[in-house]
Amino acid sequence: MIERHNVIPENMYNRAVRGQYMYSPLVVVRTGDHAHIYVAGHTSILPNGDIGGVGDMREQIRIVCEKIQQALGTVGATLDDVVRTISYTLDIEEYYHVVDERYKYFNNQLPTNTLLGVSRLAHPDMVVEIEAEAIIDSERVKIP
Repeated sequence: MIERHNVIPENMYNRAVRGQYMYSPLVVVRTGDHAHIYVAGHTSILPNGDIGGVGDMREQIRIVCEKIQQALGTVGATLDDVVRTISYTLDIEEYYHVVDERYKYFNNQLPTNTLLGVSRLAHPDMVVEIEAEAIIDSERVKIP
């Protein structure tokens, strides 16, 4: 049996239009003895709606990785459980210069990654966005 849970972690910015959330920051799908965790693209937007690390890709990557770590922790997973990431950036060359910041978070179990150069993200001050997917044993899942 497949079991799906949409999760909106506390203290995490989530865009709403006319009072309706636009997406789920996390979706947990249990299938037997394991669970897939899909983490929506995270940017450097802070809980108060401000953009963190304006003009500083390294700082934005740090903020994004911290937010992904926090989101995963909400459901009982860690960054070591991440098997895939998709990174979107306005400047691929700059991303390569500061990618070591990402390694600080994904150091034990380096996930696959697709890197895409894009012309714009959700806000003009954002320079990077990262999605993540993780897999864990079902008994580790915590649904808030």
